Amino acid sequence: MSTKEIAVVGLGLIGGSIAKALKLLGYEVIGVDMDDETLRQALKDNVISKDSFNINTGDKERFQALNRADGVFICTPVSQVVSTIEKIQPFLKEGCFITDTGSTKRLIVESAQKIINKMLYFIGGHLMAGSHESGYKSSNENLFKRCAWILTPLKETPEKILQEMKSIIEKLGAAIYILTPEEHDKVVAAISHLPQVVATCLGNTLSEVDENSKILKFAGRGLKDTTRIARSSPEIWVDILLSNRDELINSISIFIEKLEHIRNYLEKEDDKRIKNFLFKAR
Repeated sequence: MSTKEIAVVGLGLIGGSIAKALKLLGYEVIGVDMDDETLRQALKDNVISKDSFNINTGDKERFQALNRADGVFICTPVSQVVSTIEKIQPFLKEGCFITDTGSTKRLIVESAQKIINKMLYFIGGHLMAGSHESGYKSSNENLFKRCAWILTPLKETPEKILQEMKSIIEKLGAAIYILTPEEHDKVVAAISHLPQVVATCLGNTLSEVDENSKILKFAGRGLKDTTRIARSSPEIWVDILLSNRDELINSISIFIEKLEHIRNYLEKEDDKRIKNFLFKAR
């Protein structure tokens, strides 16, 4: 394989994991982050090149390093993806692909279409892997092996560019799925964003029930597994939930309806319906 250079913007859990995996595959990685300590650690680990820089303080000369990149993975919070594209695209070479790893796609893709240079190619992406842990310190080159990686190319995306990107992602070990941005947001609202809301609501409910912090010492693995993701970064999740508000509200409405059903069955002591309700979920 001829060595290529890839830029990774945002070296947190996802970006750091991508950078580490790309480095092991033989790619040169230009790391871009807003935290100097993260950059120093990634340099110490020999994950990123010496041309890596802080996106907030890097001078024009440092930004020029991006001109060598064949592709860019933007791994920032959802609310920063489009502004990051605006900041870096003047330094990217013709034909470079840009993708992101944001948990929502419709708003990002629509906004990116409006500002992207016609000589560059943006393909929305979402790696369906993660952890309640965060930051470069938690990154792992094996994080996404055998995980789903959703791409949302546009109709006008050249097949050559899409195939190039798919080839890189497949080498990382992920399984690729092609969806429209709208399909993606509907899917993740149900399987990712709603569970995050449910875990958060359960955690908040327990905090009210257990005012004196006495009952949690009896909690078993089931409760810990159910509430684990409530430990995820609130800052990241505010952006995600708001950017997929419409689809998430629809999923929450269905969930509330199911809660009302089981409450009604309990009030009526309707054991047959309770049993059917449990069997359907099983």
